[in-house]
Amino acid sequence: MDATSLSGVSVPLLEVFSTFQGEGPEVGARQVFIRLARCDLRCAFCDTPESYPTPEHGRLQLVPGGERDEMLPNPVAVEAIVAAVKRLDDPPGVHAGVSITGGEPLLHPQAVREIAVGLFGLAMRVHLETGGHRPGALKAVLDVLDSVSPDLKLESACEAPTPWDAHGETYRMLEAAGKLRAIKAVVGATTPPEEVAEAAAFCAEHAPSAPLVLQPVTPYGEGPAAPPASHLYRLHAAAGRLHPDVRVIPQVHHFLNLR
Repeated sequence: MDATSLSGVSVPLLEVFSTFQGEGPEVGARQVFIRLARCDLRCAFCDTPESYPTPEHGRLQLVPGGERDEMLPNPVAVEAIVAAVKRLDDPPGVHAGVSITGGEPLLHPQAVREIAVGLFGLAMRVHLETGGHRPGALKAVLDVLDSVSPDLKLESACEAPTPWDAHGETYRMLEAAGKLRAIKAVVGATTPPEEVAEAAAFCAEHAPSAPLVLQPVTPYGEGPAAPPASHLYRLHAAAGRLHPDVRVIPQVHHFLNLR
């Protein structure tokens, strides 16, 4: 299928594939991932730098767990993306839902909206993973999403200032809508307990219903080093004094050698 579609919407795509959720409270759940290309951030810990530019082709997995792919020129039509999800969900209902991620998917709010609407007929829950720094774009798509997991970008791990104002607006919006699944903060060996405590207090104020997930960084390239176990205990204790539900969950898919 080419980029001409009934909705007229196409989007820079990295890949569509079936896997098991490797992050956050739903770790282990079977999901189809729609990874959109492009990102406006350059987090030091990022393990998907290939999502920064638009690749020449988007990759659509043909068989769950398999290596046979369909390659389509970018941008890819929303209908082709929805069709790929339907093909992968065999038998129907084997996946807990669909996760739209990136890159930063909220660089493409119209496409995110069209994808979510297209998936409605498949009776699959639609989840969005975002950096949590684009509340305006989130507002434009929130009504068609089932749940959202925004990040909290700690300066110690990202090596860039934390966008507190944008995070606060994002979290309050999601809290009011009842669609906030969890807030993830990547932590590294140099993340100070004081920074995590500040983040925990911020989340408890703006999004009290959501667990705060401290995700130990997965070492990648020249990025931050992973925190030792002793430091994770200190970080958890600092956060736990100010937030009622703090969890330490690593990127499990890396242990399983999955995407």
